[in-house]
Amino acid sequence: MLPNLLQTNKNMLKPNLYIRTLLVVAIMAGLGSCLVGPKYSEPAAIRQYTYRDSSTAYDTSALAPWFEVYKDPALQQLIKRTLDSNRNLLIAATRIEEAQAQTAAIKANMWPKLGYNASAGGGRAGTDATKVGGGLNSGALKVFGVLDWELDLWGRLRHSNQAAIAQLLGVTENRNALQASLVAEVASLYFLLRDLDNRIEITKRTLAIRKESTRIITARFDTGYIAELDKLQAIQQQALAAASIPNFERQITQVENALRNLTGMGPGRIERGLTNDEQNIPDIPVGIPSQLLRRRPDIRAGEYQLKAQLEQIGIAQANMYPRISLTGLLGFASPQLGTLLGNKGFVANGFAGLSGPVFAYGQNRSLVGVQRKRYDQAVYSYEQTILDAFSDVDNSLTFYRTYREEHDQVKILVDAARKAYQLTKARYDYGYSSYLEVIIQETNLFEAQMQESFTRQQTLASVVKLYRAMGGGW
Repeated sequence: MLPNLLQTNKNMLKPNLYIRTLLVVAIMAGLGSCLVGPKYSEPAAIRQYTYRDSSTAYDTSALAPWFEVYKDPALQQLIKRTLDSNRNLLIAATRIEEAQAQTAAIKANMWPKLGYNASAGGGRAGTDATKVGGGLNSGALKVFGVLDWELDLWGRLRHSNQAAIAQLLGVTENRNALQASLVAEVASLYFLLRDLDNRIEITKRTLAIRKESTRIITARFDTGYIAELDKLQAIQQQALAAASIPNFERQITQVENALRNLTGMGPGRIERGLTNDEQNIPDIPVGIPSQLLRRRPDIRAGEYQLKAQLEQIGIAQANMYPRISLTGLLGFASPQLGTLLGNKGFVANGFAGLSGPVFAYGQNRSLVGVQRKRYDQAVYSYEQTILDAFSDVDNSLTFYRTYREEHDQVKILVDAARKAYQLTKARYDYGYSSYLEVIIQETNLFEAQMQESFTRQQTLASVVKLYRAMGGGW
């Protein structure tokens, strides 16, 4: 009996299915022409700005990756560990996954939803009670499949889907920007650490020289060859050098802990690799401005934010038009389980719903205006991001060029200060100079060596800053 029943039901539904299929096809064919809302066009890039030093405008579309720029194995390991274990970067990765899930959920709204509804129950009610709907004097068994579909005639769901995709891409670019910032911060801190290592070594060498000078001068004072003033000056210089060492040790501890924090580790020591003098300083050609707009992740994220906000205008405009929904109900209902699947218990219902605004004191139109103004804000924010990017590159170029020039001059200063100290020390040993002159030249040499170490570290840091500013390294 059941096969015959199902065949009968199929025959009953067949004409209706044809009609519904044709209706759906006709509606879907007209969807593209009903889309409301503005269409996205790429905003005019701010191309009239150029870098201060236009003589170095070359194509940098193939910038070397970070791991090729930095040959130091210890630094490469720190960068790799940071990319794998930095907590903020892991948070950013989960935000991408969250945005992916959100995009999938929003996209699902564009398609029909199929659900089910089943219930069983019953009761007893008197005749008068059943007349007024006060109860049910029988059993009730219901099993339904429910189809619900909102027809996206005006593009509200499509705009929502496109906005979600743009948000996803924006979140991804924000992660890329964070990743570039973290790599740059790790490299800068590592070069600072190696600079502090070098400075403390300079200080220890200077302290050893001053200790020896204090020993010799004290012996000369004890034998009456020199005045006590020379001895006291020597002791002062020795104490000054010795007092600098604990200060550098404190700074080293802070930098090491900062690096380990970025790499997801607790406090401890950082393994060293090459010294700053051994580090590679590449000749980086500067890209033309238009390339900067395509390469920097913060600029790309800003443009995706523009796209997402533009889709919000379309959503607000679509909300001004009626919504059409189709609902279908297919199943069985019966007061008894034995007759539930019978021909008399078969249920097939279809409904079309239409809802929309009529008069709301201009609320919907005002909401469109709100989204348009938010889009204007996003445009200004995007333009400001571009301006900041050009300034960032220009500043980085200046740092890159001037620190290299400064370091070259400071190396000349160190060589001259070393020779001046050696000559003054020899003159003092033979009685032609005072010890004060020795102290002055020794101090000049110490400060020149410290300055040389600092400018070398700043030169390396300027490479990091420039590479990050141009969006390279990936």
